[in-house]
Amino acid sequence: MRLKLLQSLLAAVLGMATLDASPQHIPLQHFGQSEGLGNLSVTALSQDASGYLWAGSENGLFRYNGAHFRRYGITQGMTDPFVTALHSSSTGALWIGNHENLYRLNQGRLTPVLWNGEKIPVWPYQPMAEGTGGDLLLASEGRLLVITAKGDSTSVRHYFDQATLRAHPELQAVRSVYADSKGTLWLACEASLCQASEGRIRVLGEAEGLPHDEWSSIAIDKDGNLWTRSAQRIFTLPKGANRFEDRTPPQDMMRKHMLRSELHIDDNGNVLTNADPGLLRWRQGRWEAYGKENGLAAGGGITAVLHDQGHGTWLATRGRGLQHWLGYGNWENWTAQHGLPDDVIISALRDRRGAMHIGTRNGHAMMAPGANKFTTPSTPPALASQQWASMDMDRSGRLWAGSYSGMLMRYLPDSGKTELVAKLPFITQVLADRNDQMWLTTWKGVYVLPASAPTGTQPQLVKMPETAGRHPENPVGAGCMDQQGHLWLPSVTDVLHYDGKAWQVLPLGDTVGKATFDGIACSRDGKLWAAAGGALWQMTTQGKPRATRIEAPVLRERSVYAMVEDSRGWLWVATGAGMAVWNRERWRMLNQTHGLAWNDLNGIGFYEDQDGSMWVTTSNGLSHLLHPETLFDTGAPPVVIEEARRGSTELAPGAARLPWSREPLVFRLASLQFEGRQGLHYRYRLAGLEDQWNDSAQPEMRYAALPGGDYRFQAVAVDADSGIQSKPAELAFSIAPPWWRSYPFYVLCAAGITLGFLLFHRMRLLVHKRREAELEVMVQERTRALEEAQEALKVRALKDALTRTWNRGAMMEILEREIGKSQRTGESFVLVLLDLDKFKNINDTHGHLAGDAVLVETSRRLIATVRTYDSVGRYGGEEFLVLLPGLSLPAGANRIEALRHAIRSEPVDIGADAGLPVTASFGAVVFKPHSQATATDLLHQADLALYRSKNEGRDRISYADETMQT
Repeated sequence: MRLKLLQSLLAAVLGMATLDASPQHIPLQHFGQSEGLGNLSVTALSQDASGYLWAGSENGLFRYNGAHFRRYGITQGMTDPFVTALHSSSTGALWIGNHENLYRLNQGRLTPVLWNGEKIPVWPYQPMAEGTGGDLLLASEGRLLVITAKGDSTSVRHYFDQATLRAHPELQAVRSVYADSKGTLWLACEASLCQASEGRIRVLGEAEGLPHDEWSSIAIDKDGNLWTRSAQRIFTLPKGANRFEDRTPPQDMMRKHMLRSELHIDDNGNVLTNADPGLLRWRQGRWEAYGKENGLAAGGGITAVLHDQGHGTWLATRGRGLQHWLGYGNWENWTAQHGLPDDVIISALRDRRGAMHIGTRNGHAMMAPGANKFTTPSTPPALASQQWASMDMDRSGRLWAGSYSGMLMRYLPDSGKTELVAKLPFITQVLADRNDQMWLTTWKGVYVLPASAPTGTQPQLVKMPETAGRHPENPVGAGCMDQQGHLWLPSVTDVLHYDGKAWQVLPLGDTVGKATFDGIACSRDGKLWAAAGGALWQMTTQGKPRATRIEAPVLRERSVYAMVEDSRGWLWVATGAGMAVWNRERWRMLNQTHGLAWNDLNGIGFYEDQDGSMWVTTSNGLSHLLHPETLFDTGAPPVVIEEARRGSTELAPGAARLPWSREPLVFRLASLQFEGRQGLHYRYRLAGLEDQWNDSAQPEMRYAALPGGDYRFQAVAVDADSGIQSKPAELAFSIAPPWWRSYPFYVLCAAGITLGFLLFHRMRLLVHKRREAELEVMVQERTRALEEAQEALKVRALKDALTRTWNRGAMMEILEREIGKSQRTGESFVLVLLDLDKFKNINDTHGHLAGDAVLVETSRRLIATVRTYDSVGRYGGEEFLVLLPGLSLPAGANRIEALRHAIRSEPVDIGADAGLPVTASFGAVVFKPHSQATATDLLHQADLALYRSKNEGRDRISYADETMQT
């Protein structure tokens, strides 16, 4: 019992000795509601195979693409928004757990996973791991389950068979699961740890030095050491050992309740775990604590730690959102809150004993070898607050420093004291040469003194060769010593060169555009680097001096004022907006987004340590870049086509042909790069529409009312600072042409045009025919009109103007025609010649107008009495001819009598009170077909008969054939 007590006390003492409060300032990027993270209590973290970062919270699941968060929750199918666990498998599946059930993200929806219709609750331990073939191993309610996803379906089964469970009842109380690289499973089972490998089960507990506890987290570091943790204890089983060792941090740093106990192994093999202050890290055999003093505000505690594919580290907190540890494992930062006398850092130097010296705006700080904290050495009050602008060591290991106020100081490592050597004008640089001389550049020239000079020795002003236009007290800036030990110093527009024997003044200002030199650095190839006019130049002084301006994209719109070439030949350039590094193949720009303490570099800017790491001096803190060789391990920024959508239709690879629409097609890009996004922009084009590439700083591209065709949207992410770009992401798709540009429509149009042409031609023909018909009708009408006119003229020529009956000529033609007809047809006709009785008396008594009235009325009565095909004509004066076709005598005598009666039936109205009685004498002759008589013969016979009627008393009818006379 006493032995165990002594062992416990010894372990406690050792544990207390292995805890250090880290003096560093952590460069953290905070993500909260203003960045789109809707809930600040983050409960779980994961990164899927495509590179998206997933953050589970107490109210929903969030996906981060490097630019913004997207929320998944109830609308995507998860009824309980409190996420307890996340796991991304190598197959690309994302599994989400909450107290109610397990879900799988499938095509943007959270699909519940059921086991025989029952839900599978997930608790916030370490419940998920990946098994063989990408299967999910899940610890739920004491059971270890295997979940296989195939397409849209999942299957669930027990991992252990019943025989194994009966043999090892601990396996019925599994809380957490961890699968190592060999496929061995480590389980937090009941109060022990269980190992399952190749069908064998091993239970690790008190016999192996592991006390009974509710172990909940398991991890294996890169050396093969097994780590496990409960709420308040941490134990490790070293590789090859048989017993666990207690690694519980001292000082009761794990007393508070946590949502889960977290164990995480970083790239360097260090172990991270959450604790009351915030975060603990096991490194180099001891715990380091990170909390508020380091800039880490963990709120209700850290709930998850994630190391992403880009080697960044993420911390999930309860109440303080998500925090990104920028440059984790590669950057260390210190400020005045962490032991430095001031935030403004000007110079850095490591002495021969391994102590690190930092010059600040307010004095000097030192970190002893093996320590991780800065202390302020004892300094005389007059020197305590000096600006240590430049430092160098003499051959005896003493540290020389110059201040902006002109104080030349010397630090003595043996005594730890600082002494004032001399006072000069504004000191810009202290340089120790190979002859143990100290060269001092000031605003009034160059001074020199031996390194062995006692205090109070006044340095000697170096007299430079006289040069036209140069003042002997021109200010001299920070320069360098090359591999031959020669000095190169900038002075306004000149470069001062000392070859160990004599000084030269090289008027090189014209080679850099007559700009003023701000600083010079020596290159191992014998050339010089110069900062002049805010630009970077490479100068050659051998032969004819010349300078070439370095037009690197990283330096564009940035002012260069200092640079250093390190032992690798890399060039480090200080600007007011970060630092640029050139490895002689590529440039890279680094700033606060990568882990740098501050973007504004200060003083010389850089110091290369003995191990090749770089110290960076800024106006707001000191940075230490631990592994510069990893800076160029990063590739091009990855790019994904996050979404392609037209209206409510999402365009997926292999999607069916889209119908044409006026709605714009919107592409949303994402670059899954979480550090150094300040130079990120996109280049894109839509092949099939355009050949040239477009540039955009925004991740959204729109194309409106695309015509039908086959397209390929191509996009790359470009780092403008380095000029490198990602492989193109592509999405091929097709759009059906609008109906008025489709082939069927073209065919229809062609058919329509053809039909239209035919119809037009047909209509043209119809119109032409109609026009012809109209013209024909018009011609016919015109012809008819002409004929009618001619007929009218003819009638007018053939008819009597007064009586409108046929005139003598017409009647003669009719008579001739009728004779011919009679001879052809065999029909006879009767010709009647009548004369009005006593017509001369009418004219003489009543006037010629009365006579005309009698003639007109007589003709009217004759026409009214005859048949339509009979002919009536005026033969002359008061004589009329009547031709009666088809009539013979004596059968037709009554027709002739009707004519006589018509004339005498009523008096003729001549306008007097009483009408005028009128009678007529008739002479009739019949023409028979066999007769050879002519028209004249017939008229002569009728005339004879007429005169017989006149002689016999008038108003009677006489026939040429006297046999018919009654």
